[in-house]
Amino acid sequence: MALGDPRRTSEMPRQYSWRSMILPFQARGPNGEKLSPETRLEQMRMLVESQRLPVPYAFPMLMVPYSLCFLSNLAWYWIAIPVLLVFAANWHNRQTMAAFEAAQPTAADVPYWEKRFVIAVGLFAASFSSTAYFLWVPGDLILQSIVLVALLIVLAPIALITSCFLPAFYASIVPLVGAAAFVTLSHGDLLHLATAAVLIVFAALLAQLTARLNRIMLHSITLREDKSGLIEQLFKAKRDSDAARARAEEANRAKSHFLANMSHELRTPLNAIIGFSEVMSSEIFGKHAIPTYKEYAHDINRSGQHLLGLINDVLDLSRIEAGRFQITEEEVDIAQLAEDCRRIVEIRAQAQRIGIVAEFEGNLPIVYGDARALRQTWINLLTNAVKFSPPDTNVRLFARMEENGELRFGVHDNGPGIAESEIEKVLQAFTQGASGLAQPGKGSGLGLSIVKGLLAVHGGRFELKSELGKGTQAECVLPPQRLRAKRHMARIA
Repeated sequence: MALGDPRRTSEMPRQYSWRSMILPFQARGPNGEKLSPETRLEQMRMLVESQRLPVPYAFPMLMVPYSLCFLSNLAWYWIAIPVLLVFAANWHNRQTMAAFEAAQPTAADVPYWEKRFVIAVGLFAASFSSTAYFLWVPGDLILQSIVLVALLIVLAPIALITSCFLPAFYASIVPLVGAAAFVTLSHGDLLHLATAAVLIVFAALLAQLTARLNRIMLHSITLREDKSGLIEQLFKAKRDSDAARARAEEANRAKSHFLANMSHELRTPLNAIIGFSEVMSSEIFGKHAIPTYKEYAHDINRSGQHLLGLINDVLDLSRIEAGRFQITEEEVDIAQLAEDCRRIVEIRAQAQRIGIVAEFEGNLPIVYGDARALRQTWINLLTNAVKFSPPDTNVRLFARMEENGELRFGVHDNGPGIAESEIEKVLQAFTQGASGLAQPGKGSGLGLSIVKGLLAVHGGRFELKSELGKGTQAECVLPPQRLRAKRHMARIA
């Protein structure tokens, strides 16, 4: 299962498996699944951390008062042997833990350190279990009870300490329970047999509880691994994002530099072409010997005007996208501005037998904004409406105040309309809907995207509503902060 898989963090193993108890020295999880070397290494780190007691030799020091209970019944050397064994095993265990921390092992070193940990913990448990042989007094039930109670007292904290690493747990529980069961079973009477049965049941219960605790710890380790993996993926994604942003910024700078250079390089010869073609088509210096030349000059002038308008649109859109479109704010009469734009487009509309109707509310407020940008907004919307409207129909200009204090204005037409799935598409630069593609050469797909950008610069928004066969409603909305009370006629740039 891949790192960061939600299935690892969202659920724990649901069923307890005895396989982990039957095969304690294999790297298995609670359900018999194979644990990764990283997980086993983390378990050993937790085992080392769990043995950091305030008093390093707390367990061995308990042997001193414990052994005093047997002075009156056993020779001193029988008592000294298990005490020395416990101190030596404890020292060896701590040396192993210190060596593990100093070595800073990796996943490749896991098998070696697993063996060392099992041996160290096993020797430590075996040293305590030796008291069942050296301190066992035949016939004295009180001293025998003390030995058994001491083994159980030691067994409980050892089980808690080693619960994070099951191989170490079994290496400690087997010697302790085995020694206690052996000395009780060796007597053969009912009392000792019952005691042995109780010890075995207690050990099985303790093993089951420890396995459940180990399962919880494994889940905690898995969560930490997933968290580390997710953090690493997040940092990698951030690095990739930073690199992509840097490339995008560099590309944007290159585009701006290109457009700035090409603006002058293209406009200068274009203005000359437009000017000379206009002179030639007007026959200022005399009539053409061949009338076709006049038509050619007129076509050149019209194509040059179209190309210049396209270049201006691309530059405007580039400045809007880069956030460098500067507006000159002044008071503008939106209705008067619409009327000026209507006159500009009216010649083309009449040629296509399309009427332009204005419907403006009375006493509209003055707009505080860029007159050139608002003029371009009206012209783009009018041009689009006239372009796609069928003959003998009307294009309606409107402007009205909304109840929330916003100014809404725009153009409605009776053209073929736009499919709902294409509305977002036509608002993107250099993109046209099905109607535009059906009439090639009638536009570059920049008009609406420029309108949207110009309104955004003014803090407004552009709304396009349309249905196939029912026309299109292109509406602009300006916020109340862009409106002023009408005190006098606005100056139109």
